[in-house]
Amino acid sequence: MALRPRSNPFAILTALLLVLFLTTLAFNLLTAQRIPTAPGGVDVHAATELLLKVLGGIILLVLLYAGFARIVRRDSSPSTGFVKDNVFLDVVGRLRDKEHELERLRSAAEERAREIESYNENILRSVSSGVITFNRESVVTTFNDAAGRILRFNRADVIGKTCGEVFGANSTVAGLLNRCLSTGEAITREEFELYLPHGERIWIGVSTTLLKDREGRLMGTTFVCTDLTEIKALQEQVEMRERMTVLGQMSAGIAHEFRNLMGTILGAVKLIARQTPPDSPVHESIQTVTHVISDMDHLITQFLNFARKTDPDLKPVDMGPWLKRVVEQVLEQVPPPHPHVEVTCFPDVPRIRIDEVLMRQALGNLVQNAVEAMPGGGRLTVSAGLRPPLGRRREVEVRVIDSGAGIPQDRLGKIFLPFFTTKPKGTGLGLALVHKIVLLHNGRIDVESQERKGTTFRISLPIA
Repeated sequence: MALRPRSNPFAILTALLLVLFLTTLAFNLLTAQRIPTAPGGVDVHAATELLLKVLGGIILLVLLYAGFARIVRRDSSPSTGFVKDNVFLDVVGRLRDKEHELERLRSAAEERAREIESYNENILRSVSSGVITFNRESVVTTFNDAAGRILRFNRADVIGKTCGEVFGANSTVAGLLNRCLSTGEAITREEFELYLPHGERIWIGVSTTLLKDREGRLMGTTFVCTDLTEIKALQEQVEMRERMTVLGQMSAGIAHEFRNLMGTILGAVKLIARQTPPDSPVHESIQTVTHVISDMDHLITQFLNFARKTDPDLKPVDMGPWLKRVVEQVLEQVPPPHPHVEVTCFPDVPRIRIDEVLMRQALGNLVQNAVEAMPGGGRLTVSAGLRPPLGRRREVEVRVIDSGAGIPQDRLGKIFLPFFTTKPKGTGLGLALVHKIVLLHNGRIDVESQERKGTTFRISLPIA
């Protein structure tokens, strides 16, 4: 059975209108010749002309609509039986193809841009050095994760702020940035100590490069920074250990010579005491000399202890109970009044390997100094907790905090030097010995003090 072609409603409607138009046209021609217009009657010829115009307009609208429908259809089948493919429709089709091609290229370019941006972000996230970029107005535009770890900042708190707002207008970083932007010269390497806004002090090394566009115009500066805090601490330990070794050798030699001389003096004094009558007033002077020699012998013993090369006997220790024992032993030897004492060990502190005898001597010395700095009572806090990691190095920090008179700033840098003391009867070896013991444990000791507010000693010991 043959398929009948599907009828097109536009073609049928147009055909009917065309037949009606031709019929009306013929009638108009006939009436124009045969039917005169009666006076006062209806002009049939004019009426048919009006009808012809209306029918012509309708036919034109139908044809235009059919042509428009053909253009906007997405398939190639005609929507009317009267509109055929022509040059205009071919141009429209080609334009539509170009539009699709441009859309595809735009999507591919956007995807490529996203890939490049992700690749750059992965590079910045993977490098161990901190990377910070500033534009010409000194505003931070890039701040990678390593920079956040080194400088203790969150990226969201830095991006969009000026260098002065982040580091301080008078900071070393601001000075380096101003120098780069004003001179247009990069900085190969600068090492300096940076005081962060929240009070922490770190050592960093900084190199800078200039950001320029294709025309060579300056766009900004890139800072690449590395954390040198651990390296500087190790260098300081090595230098101090070398100085202590030389000083210890000198002290040992001098102490032995003094002990030999005092042995001779003490022997002569005892001989004089035997040859002097018991009721002689000279005996009082002899006793004074004997006591002085005894004190000198004690001082020489301290010299020798300080100079003696010691290999610590490291054993794992639970810091909480150990801290309490050391503080209690010191307080038992110090006459009242005692300060209010608080001993704290945070639960995340692991067991660490120390020489209990040596470290008890070091911590006991700090606690005793703190108690003596508060003769009228006060507050003493001894605590142990984890420090933020320094690279791969993990440390436990022991703090001894008092509310005493404090140490003058001009003396603060000398307190660990041998023979330096602020006490009337001090030997100047107590804190020097503490420093030596801490170094023997591959640790560090720092001090902060404010006059009339108190002093804080921090001992940092590595976790094995």
